Amino acid sequence: MSINDLVALSIVLFVALAAVAEWLSGRSANGARTASDWKMAGLTVTMMVAVQRPLVLLIIGLGLTWLIPGSAGSLAWMQNEYFWPTLIAFFVLEELIHGAGHYFAHCRRPKARWAQAVQAVFKLSHRPHHMSGDDERGQISVVHTFTNGWLWWFVMPNYWFQLLALYLGLTEVFLWGTVVKGLWSAHTHANWNYDLYFHNHQWAWVRKTMWALAHVFTFPTQHHHHHARGKNSAKNVCGSLALFDWLIFDTLAIETARPDVYGWRQSEKEQKSALYRYFNTDLKPYLR
Repeated sequence: MSINDLVALSIVLFVALAAVAEWLSGRSANGARTASDWKMAGLTVTMMVAVQRPLVLLIIGLGLTWLIPGSAGSLAWMQNEYFWPTLIAFFVLEELIHGAGHYFAHCRRPKARWAQAVQAVFKLSHRPHHMSGDDERGQISVVHTFTNGWLWWFVMPNYWFQLLALYLGLTEVFLWGTVVKGLWSAHTHANWNYDLYFHNHQWAWVRKTMWALAHVFTFPTQHHHHHARGKNSAKNVCGSLALFDWLIFDTLAIETARPDVYGWRQSEKEQKSALYRYFNTDLKPYLR
């Protein structure tokens, strides 16, 4: 098993266990999740592990081997001599790049026509990530961590950045950085809100400490509001480091209660067919 496979499967295992816990607790019932939602989850995980991650790594490998012969493993010395600084730099850069791509998928329509076309691809492929159960009854689930359209894996630059680091020999950095990032992102998508206990604590110093921490790290309720239908659906675009939401993208939103309604409204086709959600390539609604 390759390091790429190990990273993907370790995060998938956590997501699977959390999804089972959500199901056993009843948080996936009563319209919170539909049959199409579960099919979409299985389809996206399978494609990510079996097709998308291996294909992106192959493209990077073939491209750099042709452009820069001997580049494979050329940065291994960095992790051997400066492991912790390299790991921190990798984690921070990966999260910043991810936040920028995710922000672009939610920000206002750019003026340039070419930018509008690019953003249309981002918006279309990201739309399935915001579909939750029956209308106004849906709930967020840990399986939303991976749920996107098929193009998302190919247009988001942080995925290319991750696997570029792996190709260049930052094996241990890639392993630990990507696993920690993936697990934290999965935990912010899980249907729990432990952070609200601290946000609403009777002691002021606990509330203030939690408020400060929420400016640095992303906690579940913050990202739940990103998945809500309302004023915060374009907020909290960073899955791990809220610091970038606060200081760079101006998208930080800290709430002290769960959202009232999760998920965007779905068309009839989107409700019924996971295949349509995943493979839809109709960009026209985003180019009008």
